Amino acid sequence: MANPAPLRVLLAISATLSALAGAAYAADMPPVGAWRTTNQCFLAVFLLTDNGRAQAAYLSGEREENASWTWDGSTLMITSPAFPLDSFAAHVRGENLEADYTWHDLERDQLNRQTCVFERVEPVKL
Repeated sequence: MANPAPLRVLLAISATLSALAGAAYAADMPPVGAWRTTNQCFLAVFLLTDNGRAQAAYLSGEREENASWTWDGSTLMITSPAFPLDSFAAHVRGENLEADYTWHDLERDQLNRQTCVFERVEPVKL
């Protein structure tokens, strides 16, 4: 079972950000807010803010505080200075995000690829 601590940490952070005003978004609008995996993706949860910054928590317990994201109207890209070999490209699918995600396993020095599905989560105060 995944450790819920990274999710609680990011949700607590998200509750303090005024950029997370609304849960609804149009497909052409950037998917700002908090998102969590629905299919055990290595990237467990991430938070996108209005200023192009992203925070992420991984199933391993690792965290990324200084990632950035871009949105071209159809594709969400997240880049991480802490994990430069990782790549993340997602598209809106109904109410979810579906992502092609490549992550670098530092212990084995190998790249892993996953198709990940994320659902929006409401920010809450803990």
